[in-house]
Amino acid sequence: MKKIILIILFLLFVVAIVSISKNNKTEEEFRDPIKIGWVSGMTGTSSKYGTFEAGKMAMDEINAAGGINGRPLEIIFEDGQCKGTVAAQAANKLINIDNVKIILGGHCTPESAAIQPIAEKNKVLLFASVTSSPTMSNIGEYFFRTTSISTIQSYILANKAYNDLNLRNIAVYYEQTDYAEPIAEKFKEEFEKLGGNISVFEGFAPETNDFRTSLTKAKVNNVDGIFMSPQRPDAGINLVKQIAELNLNVQLFGNDIMSGEYIVSDLAEYVEGMLVASPEYDEENNPKSKKFAESYYENYGVANPFGVFTAESYDAVYIIAEAIEKYGEDIEKIKDYLSHLKNYDGVSGKISIDENHDGVREYSLKSVKNGTLEKVQ
Repeated sequence: MKKIILIILFLLFVVAIVSISKNNKTEEEFRDPIKIGWVSGMTGTSSKYGTFEAGKMAMDEINAAGGINGRPLEIIFEDGQCKGTVAAQAANKLINIDNVKIILGGHCTPESAAIQPIAEKNKVLLFASVTSSPTMSNIGEYFFRTTSISTIQSYILANKAYNDLNLRNIAVYYEQTDYAEPIAEKFKEEFEKLGGNISVFEGFAPETNDFRTSLTKAKVNNVDGIFMSPQRPDAGINLVKQIAELNLNVQLFGNDIMSGEYIVSDLAEYVEGMLVASPEYDEENNPKSKKFAESYYENYGVANPFGVFTAESYDAVYIIAEAIEKYGEDIEKIKDYLSHLKNYDGVSGKISIDENHDGVREYSLKSVKNGTLEKVQ
């Protein structure tokens, strides 16, 4: 009898140990981080967009609030430098070594265009911000973006130039990238359709920063306006400085790259009165946008550098976190969630995603006044 009791006690001990082990394992698994990838310009000129900083700020806030269903969010940040080859290498590393199933990025069109086929092949969900080229619309099952198609701004600016400002002769300068060139082409098409003349239409290679020779053509052709469509902030910065050097006192127009603080505020003396068109964003009157701007400054000691687009990068983290909170890491269910996203109330404003997986944002015309952007009624 004593022997039987000892055997029973031993078995109970074993069961208890196994149970404790299982519970510990469950707790350990529960604490494992949720890993997702990130590709954006963290060095070089595209780092001026502030997307990495916005994404990290969102991750830190989520984790400070308890993570996603009690698990920490770990974003593996990779530097895409807004270059296709670099971004592709980063994506391959995230997919094949880090085994992520979600990548936030790219954060410019060259990055996203390079990553998209890699993500599609591996059935990895790619959720991009600051990616607005029309070439990325309805491009694949696993690609979504927060940003609207960029050429909306071309229509707005061309119509403003021709119909409201009565300009008839404009020079266009654009960077030869998947993002910048379509904006310039659509501006030319729309302005000429209205009856205007594009007397100078000049593309320049990425990394170009000296535009003086090209800009003299605008002077020779006696243009009454210049439209600039760069990809890199540095290209835009050098364009406006060199326009001033050559005393080209004409109406300036810029694509949404030209709407960043690095130009509007830092180069206010060169761009007073410049017109840009970009998605609606109001840090003064929208409490969420205002709080984001304040938090960004508290964290990094500088103002939000790229307005709505920096804010969209922050929103993208929260959108994915909400999807994971609801559906776990089931990519098919997260795809469905993004496909039906309507009026997400983010710091960048309301975000919806349409049937082409494009962001739906309302654009507005803005003018530079004393180092700030003011909406043109």
